[in-house]
This record gives sequence, C-alpha cells and structure tokens, in this order.
Amino acid sequence: MKTPVIYISIAATALGVGVTGGIIAKRMSGEIVDYGDVDTNALELDGPTMLQKYESYKGNNIESAFTAPELVVVGLEKYRSCEHSYSVGKGVASTIVNQSVRNFQIRNGDDYFEESISKSSMVSLANRMTQHTKEGNVTLYKGSASSDEVGSYSNNGKEYEHSAYKEYLGKTLNEMFIYIVSNMTTKDGKIEKDDDKYVITLDLDPDFSTYRYKFQMKNISGLDELPTFSYVKLTFTFDKDMWLEHLHVDESYKAKMGVSVTIVDNFDYYYFPNQEMAIPELDTQLDYSLGGKIK
Repeated sequence: MKTPVIYISIAATALGVGVTGGIIAKRMSGEIVDYGDVDTNALELDGPTMLQKYESYKGNNIESAFTAPELVVVGLEKYRSCEHSYSVGKGVASTIVNQSVRNFQIRNGDDYFEESISKSSMVSLANRMTQHTKEGNVTLYKGSASSDEVGSYSNNGKEYEHSAYKEYLGKTLNEMFIYIVSNMTTKDGKIEKDDDKYVITLDLDPDFSTYRYKFQMKNISGLDELPTFSYVKLTFTFDKDMWLEHLHVDESYKAKMGVSVTIVDNFDYYYFPNQEMAIPELDTQLDYSLGGKIK
C-alpha cells in the first residue's frame, strides 16, 4: 500500500473498454468515472501463467517474445513468489505543500508486513499492517507520524477478513502491488536492455490501471470521492534474470476533501528479493536508509 496524501486526479477524455465480462466506464459530473460493474479480473494478466511462459522460453531475445506489460508482470510475479523479500519506498507528493511518503514491505515466509508513513506540515499519517498466510486476515494499526520516517502506534489494531480488507484498501499484503498492469491497461510501453538489466517504461491508462489504488486512497484518507488521475508513468528496472530491483513512479492526480487539489507524486521503490528480514514489533523503528539515497 502507498500512503496517499490527504488530498488526491483523472484524464480529461471519456474511455470505454470492452473486455471479457464487459467493462464500461463513463464520465459523470465532468471528471468522475462511473465504473459500473467493473470486473478487474478481466483486465489483469495471469501472473503465474506469464511466469511459466517466461521460464519455459528457449529463445535468446526475451524482449521480443513479451510485450512490455507482460514482461513487467513476469518480474512482479517472480518477486511476489519469493519466500523472503523486502522493499523500501521513498518520495515526495507535491501539492500546496510538499509531503514526504515512506513505505516498507516485508515478506518472511507466511508472514507479511507493511508500513506507510506520510508527513507534512498539514498531514501526519502512519499505518502498519500485518497478515499471516496468503489467505489470512489483515490487522491494521493506525498511528501518527512523528517524523518523515517514524510512526507511533498504539496496540489497538483492527482485524479485517481477507476479502473485506481488499475491498477496503484495494489489495491484500501478499498481492504487494496496487496498479493493474496488463496489455489492456497500458497505453504505451518500452523495453530497453542496458548492462544486463531490463528497463521497462509503461505509460498506463489513468482510469483502469488505478482502479484499486483509487479505493485505497479514498478510504485511507477519507476523501469525498474517488481521486481522478491524469497520468501514470512507471519505470521498472530488473536484472538480467528478471529480478525486480527498482520502480520509479511519476503520476498526477486530483483529490477532493472539501476542496479539490492537484498532486504530483515522484516515488522510488527499492526491492530486495530473496533477502530475509524479521517482521518488526509494533514499536520498532524501520531503517529507511536501506532504500537507496533518495531523500
């Protein structure tokens, strides 16, 4: 989960997409999208199937056998399947004031953990979540941020059933990634090979790639309505074996809480597959310096 800022944006053109199950979006009140009975499963690529296709591929030019979003899904699914991993996110949301955003995710076998902190002169949000097993319930601890990278929490977590938590915040902890990445949600994609690394840039459809993200933002920040995105640009870096190393997020959106405000996010996420880290106690501070040198 990414902690959204207290305010939150959408493209100016209407979009209708027909896919399996039938998905229609239409503009309401100028900017708001009516998703109707959106079947997000029809939008998604099957991660395990894409990973199996990648692992069985015998050619020498992997980038010619997969589209850019397909290859990203391979890398995301490969990372998600690690028994042990952690990631660190750092960045700034720019609006009326600049707001620092921090995110930490850990998988340690059957145990999952996430922390999100957002801090500015106007906002002080901190959340920690824990989950045991892929289908287990999620416990959410709400706190406050005493600094950019330190949250304080009381031991009063609220437990959610697995499906209820996903409905409330867009994804469960084992899913790890909030954007819907597929051929149908990608406007443009580019694969580049550089020094035994793959750099994949995706320009995502701002309506459908953010479908789950919008509900997360609305519910965690108490927005008046779903946020509306104008653009989402993701740049992934994988090593030669498609292990995820880095993601840069550049996105702009609009949110309403009494007033409507436009925000630009610039976030960097650093990934550490197959590296073990203990799930911290509720009062244990995390080391965000592990996430590169981004301030």
